[in-house]
Amino acid sequence: MRAGWAWFAGSDGFVLRQVPSETSFLNGLGMWVVGMAVVSGFGMTVAASQWWSTSITSVVWVLPLWAVLYCLIERLVLKSFGTSWAWNLALAIPRFALSLAIALVIGLPMAQVIYSGSINDELSKTTTARIHEATNQITRTYEAKIAAAQKAIAGAQAKEASLQRQVTNSRFLADCEAGLASCSQTHKLGRGPYYKRDARRAAAAAAELKRARPQIAATIAANRRKIPVWEAAEESQVANRVATIKADRDFLARQAALDRVEKASPSVKKYVEFFLVFLIAIDLVAIMLKLTHLFSTGGAYERSDAALRANDLVEVHRLQERATVLTRRITLEARALEDADERRIRGETSLDPDLESDELRLDEHLSSRASIGSPATATPLGD
Repeated sequence: MRAGWAWFAGSDGFVLRQVPSETSFLNGLGMWVVGMAVVSGFGMTVAASQWWSTSITSVVWVLPLWAVLYCLIERLVLKSFGTSWAWNLALAIPRFALSLAIALVIGLPMAQVIYSGSINDELSKTTTARIHEATNQITRTYEAKIAAAQKAIAGAQAKEASLQRQVTNSRFLADCEAGLASCSQTHKLGRGPYYKRDARRAAAAAAELKRARPQIAATIAANRRKIPVWEAAEESQVANRVATIKADRDFLARQAALDRVEKASPSVKKYVEFFLVFLIAIDLVAIMLKLTHLFSTGGAYERSDAALRANDLVEVHRLQERATVLTRRITLEARALEDADERRIRGETSLDPDLESDELRLDEHLSSRASIGSPATATPLGD
C-alpha cells in the first residue's frame, strides 16, 4: 500500500499496511495539507508583490516554491507526533508560533490589497502634503541664498554710486568756485581755498572709486554667476524630491497609510485583526485535527509506528551485543597469544608440554579466523 495523500500528513506506506483503518483519515488530512499549501503559496505570492512593489505575475514563482516548502514543514511536524500527550501538546507550541508568523507575513500585505482604495487615497493626501513641505523648504533655502547674493550686489552698487556721487559733487563744487558765482560759496570767482578743498575731495573720491571698482565688479559678477546656478539647483532638487516622494509607495509606506486609515476608522482595525486571527486558525486546522484524532482514537497509527520502531531498536541492540561479544573474544584470544609468545621467548614452553600443545591448538584456531586488526566476520553467539 502506498501512502498517497497520507504522505503529506506525515505517514508512511509500510506503517499504513499495519493499520489500514487510519488510511481514510490520513488521506483526508494530506489533501487538506496540500490545499493549504496552495492557498498559503498564493498568499505568499501576493505578499511578495507588495514587498517588492511589483505585479503578481512577476513573482508567481513564489507560489510553487512556498507550497513545496509548506508541505515539507507540515509533513515533518505531523510525522513528529507520537504516543505521548505531553510531547504532542509541546510540539503544537512552535507550530502555533509559525502560524502566527505566517499570518503576519501574509495577512498584512493582503490587508493592504483589500483596502488598496483607502490606502491610495491616504497616500495621495500624504504625498501632496510632503511635496508642498519639501518644495517650501527647498525654496526657502535657495531664496535665502539668492536674496543674500542680491543684497551683496545691491551693496556693491550702492558703494560705487556713493563714491561716484562724492566725485561728482566735489567736482561740481570746485567748478562752481572756479567759474560760477551763483553757486559759489564765497560768490567770488577764482581758485581759492574752497576750490582747492573741493578739488582735493573730488580727487580723493575718484581715487577711492578707482581702487574699489575692481572689487565691486568682482563681487557683482560672482554673485550674478551664483544666482542662476542656485536657481537651477533649486529647480533640480524640487523635481528630484517630488519624484522621490511620488515613488515612495513601498510596503512600509502603504502599511503606514493603512495604520492611519485604521486610526481614522476603528472598524478597519477590527477587520484586519479578525483577518489575521482567521489566517492563524485556518493554518492550524491540520494540527488541531491531528490532536483531536489522537485524543479521541488513541492513535493507532502512532502506536503501530512506535512498535515498529521498538522492533528496530531490538535489532540494533542485538547487533551491538554481538559486536561486544566478538570484540571481547578477539581481545582474549590476542592476550592468550601474547602470553604464549612471552612464555616461548622465556623458555617456559620446554618445561610444560601440555601448554605447548594448547598454544598449537590456539594458533590453528586463530589461523582459521580473520587476522587481528582486519574487519571481523559476524558469527553466531553460540560459537
